[in-house]
Amino acid sequence: MPMKPLRRVARTLLATTFVAGGVNGLMNPKPRAAAAGALADQGRERLPDPLAAKVPDDPSRLVRVNSAAQVAGGLLLLSGRAPRPAAVVLAATVVPGTLTEQDFWAENDPDRKAAKQVGFLKDLGLLGGLLIAAADTEGKPSLGWRGRRAVHSLVDRGPTMADQVRDEGTVLLDGAKGQGAHLAELARERGPQLGEAIREHGSHLAELARQRGAQLAEVAKERGPQVGEVVRERGAQLAEVAKERAARR
Repeated sequence: MPMKPLRRVARTLLATTFVAGGVNGLMNPKPRAAAAGALADQGRERLPDPLAAKVPDDPSRLVRVNSAAQVAGGLLLLSGRAPRPAAVVLAATVVPGTLTEQDFWAENDPDRKAAKQVGFLKDLGLLGGLLIAAADTEGKPSLGWRGRRAVHSLVDRGPTMADQVRDEGTVLLDGAKGQGAHLAELARERGPQLGEAIREHGSHLAELARQRGAQLAEVAKERGPQVGEVVRERGAQLAEVAKERAARR
């Protein structure tokens, strides 16, 4: 049988067990809650006080949460959506049920002890199947393999990349040296010309600034009284308008 149909059948068989068990735990939680309560009482008696204080007082709530996780994980595994996380969740739900329901070590009756031993071994088999499902990548490379491959690729390409960087750096450095010498030579050639132009035109620009400054000052003197008169006229009008609007309010 090809791997894809075989994988689907295996997931269906695993998921059906947990969906049925989870539904049964939600509909009839009392037997599991009683077993969980007995285990919790033993934990409070035997564990140190700091750990005993953390043992939950309401085991029925834990039973319902565990059963709901089994139903949700089983449906996800059955549908093929996120099968690996679903298998991990289901594996986590197996441990509490095994410890509370298959505690053959605490059973005195031989028949019940034998039955619980069989159930304990079955739960171990389910746990093993879930661990395989959690590690199944469906033929695709795992994240660990991809990470190791990327590291090896970088290590293998490191010397080549270093040689490329060194060659490119040498070319850029040689180019910078050539351009730097050219720019320095150009600055030496154009420097005297720029200095001469500044000396020739500097006096002209200063004279032009003095002339324009005098003209602007004269215009300001002539227009000053006119501007002041306009400001006074408009100021009186604006004050009158402000009084009228204040009276209307």
